[in-house]
Amino acid sequence: MRYFLFIFLIISTTPLQAQDVSVTVSCPRAVRVGELFQLDVEVNARSSQPKFPDMDAFKVVRSMGTQQGFQSYMSGGKMVTSASMTFAYAVQPDREGTQEIGPVEVTVDGKTYQSKPVTVQVVAGNASAQPQQPGSSSAEGTDARPDHSQVQADNREVFLEVLTDRKQVYQGEYLNASIKFFSRINVASINKESFPTFDGFFKQEIETPPLRSLDQETVNGVPYLTGVLRKYVLFPQKSGTLTINPCKVEAGINQRVQSRSRSIFDDFFGGGVQTVPREATSRPVTITVLPLPDGKPASFSGGVGQMKFDAVIDKTEVKANDPVTMKITVSGNGNMKFVDAPRINFPPDFEVYDPKINTNLNATATAGSKTFEYLLIPRHGGAYKIPAIEFSYFDPQARQYKTLRSDEYTLTVERGEEQPGQTVVSGVTREDVKYLGKDIRYLKTDRAKLRHTGENFFGTWKFFLWYLIPLAAFSLIVYLRRNYIRKYAGVARVKNRKANRYAARRLKQARGFMDRNQKEPFYEELSRALWGYLSDKLNIPVAGLSRDNAKATMEQHQVDTALADEFIGVIDDCEFARYAPSAAGSDMNVLYSRTVEVIDKMQKAVQ
Repeated sequence: MRYFLFIFLIISTTPLQAQDVSVTVSCPRAVRVGELFQLDVEVNARSSQPKFPDMDAFKVVRSMGTQQGFQSYMSGGKMVTSASMTFAYAVQPDREGTQEIGPVEVTVDGKTYQSKPVTVQVVAGNASAQPQQPGSSSAEGTDARPDHSQVQADNREVFLEVLTDRKQVYQGEYLNASIKFFSRINVASINKESFPTFDGFFKQEIETPPLRSLDQETVNGVPYLTGVLRKYVLFPQKSGTLTINPCKVEAGINQRVQSRSRSIFDDFFGGGVQTVPREATSRPVTITVLPLPDGKPASFSGGVGQMKFDAVIDKTEVKANDPVTMKITVSGNGNMKFVDAPRINFPPDFEVYDPKINTNLNATATAGSKTFEYLLIPRHGGAYKIPAIEFSYFDPQARQYKTLRSDEYTLTVERGEEQPGQTVVSGVTREDVKYLGKDIRYLKTDRAKLRHTGENFFGTWKFFLWYLIPLAAFSLIVYLRRNYIRKYAGVARVKNRKANRYAARRLKQARGFMDRNQKEPFYEELSRALWGYLSDKLNIPVAGLSRDNAKATMEQHQVDTALADEFIGVIDDCEFARYAPSAAGSDMNVLYSRTVEVIDKMQKAVQ
């Protein structure tokens, strides 16, 4: 008790930085009549107890405690400490409708500050439901679905849903999918994510911001805390009934526990609340993939969607052996990523190179353009025709194939300077010319090099020297290269083999600090153990250690993404606890156990 009083006295007398005082009221956006919900009043300074306005539609049942937070940091060469207070209340709505909670007043240093009004949607309550405490949930679910929603109601408190914009598509037609988290209770964290493999689909993941907070959403009159974990664009690669396997995450749920002895310091230090794991899973989702209809045109190259087609040539009059560029652009909306170049019948006297492909697609690879740029070189003079180019695609909305055609181009090729008087024989290909020219001997016009009779380079010392010098140089390079590989491979193997042993030594030292309750050196030693293990195990130079470099190297060693994220997460927790111990609230035993566990997993994953 004296220890706690001493800490409280030190904190209460620490000078605070002058700052703008803000008062924020946070609560669910939608609640039921008669159901208790938690309302938090957050003040970024030490303040008096909040004063609520007259509320006809709400009743403050009781106070759920007060939490204080302090943060220290350097500013202008001085240590500055800022304070914050959170007041929690259990509130009960009395009637339906859109109700408003007026400004809440607090007093800071003799001055009065107010929060902004908050609007809450109060829906009809369940007649069979009993009033609940904030953070709890009844066991009853609801069977109705809101319009345009695939959320299946049940009695689970936390669950996942794989939501798709369509349940039936054609092969190659894309659909959007998202993995959404639903909870009827307070959630502290989401860990150990395991997402579907999407067998039978080509998946394009859309960059989704990390889920740092949950939104309020009402589903069939029931308020939920929701958040999108992942977004994908799926391209079915085969027809039939494809199943998206269930996914799961582990949610940390805050639960208030009753202690036998309560003191005034329990609320101050956050006592009485513990985080327990709760698994949230989704149901399997089936997608019906229809095969593309029969009668595919010969010019069909796999495009499915709504597309446009354009072909242009940069010049129609050239000289022989001058380059000509033809660009074919396919644009629109669909499986643009899988569109191939159309077939083109170029004249046989044209030398044609493989097309250069330029893509300009959006992040989901479903809209934009794809350009195929051909380089053509006419070798002989004459007039040539490039027939109209056809491009076909399947339109899933019209349920039919559509064919687009370009213009026909006439290319006039003048004879080059190197071809005086040469005539062009139509219908003869380059292969035929090569065949006819097999027995043609050309006259040599240059001056031949002569030597005296009896002189022979073969067998002389110069002849053997020309062989020995490259052979000796090659042997020297091989020898030096093998020594280099053997030297540094040995270092890497030694560091890899001893990585676990070095980590064990640091963990042993960290254990000693933990037994003596020395937090700062404990977190420092734990962080060194994790970073040192990564450096030795993955052969990363100490100067190059960083979160991004470590993740990239783990991907090169084919470490599972979930394990890599877990390892980096433990490092982040150690760093946070190390540099902000007053705000971390981490249990040293828990963090130590997580460190040992994640190092053991990495040791098994990387051999």
